[in-house]
Amino acid sequence: MSRLTVFTPTYNREKSLHRVYESLLSQTYKDFLWLIIDDGSKDNTKELINKYKKENKIKIKYIYQENQGKHIAVNNAIKITHTELFIIADSDDAFVPEALEVFVDEWDKLENKEKYKGIIARCFDHDTGDIIGEEWPSKRFDANELDANFKLHTTGEKWSLFKTDVLREFPFPEIQGLKFYPETILWQKIARKYITRYIDIPLREYYKDQENSLTGRKNSRYRENIYLWEHIINNIMDYFWYNPKLFLKAFVGMTRDGRLCGLKLKEILLKIDKKWKWPIIIFFYPAGYILYKRKM
Repeated sequence: MSRLTVFTPTYNREKSLHRVYESLLSQTYKDFLWLIIDDGSKDNTKELINKYKKENKIKIKYIYQENQGKHIAVNNAIKITHTELFIIADSDDAFVPEALEVFVDEWDKLENKEKYKGIIARCFDHDTGDIIGEEWPSKRFDANELDANFKLHTTGEKWSLFKTDVLREFPFPEIQGLKFYPETILWQKIARKYITRYIDIPLREYYKDQENSLTGRKNSRYRENIYLWEHIINNIMDYFWYNPKLFLKAFVGMTRDGRLCGLKLKEILLKIDKKWKWPIIIFFYPAGYILYKRKM
């Protein structure tokens, strides 16, 4: 059995999947399975994967599901994954030949692995070759993801190796009719229990030519984003002073997207965990209402 699963959720990405495939063919580390869950593609994704499987150059497992969204695809992938380690390689990704080897080597160096979620590495811009985001505090350090984001300012696109059991412990919520769930919520919930090893090494090549979305929807995600605002207000207010602008945006977003979801002010307030936060919601309600009217 392989030690690592490289998981690709995909939706109508026939034209970009070759990046993942070619990157996997070039890897110096070979002990992996490429698991693809096709989230209801209408293009020739299935035929393309069958072509790759016939080439028999790497181990491939392909599964088709009706369109449900990336978060459901991740949950389904974890249910059938038996490897120790797990990487999500989106369907428009490319990465350097030593990427998997670096990830696994860094994982093997860790002591007390039960404390870790996994490894996070950096990404670089396909067009410029520049590393994305601000400078990190050191070449290697350990932190929970909340501290890393808010206190250490590890901004920009990143790429993760996960311990599979952690993702099994923290599945995405499966909400009826919701085809996108903000990943940040899950990563920050995991951060309350596990730390991560950060390595200042660019491994993934970031492309700007397509949306990183399985649903293909380009309209406003107000139904989805309200879960993000609710999470920020209810679960991570202890980080307020590290980025006040984000939290104020969450209060405005909660009122705007709440109204777009058809909620009245009282219903929005009931989503907030502490009554001392209610006056802040009420204060920002006019701004949110104006943005709601503009959107309508």
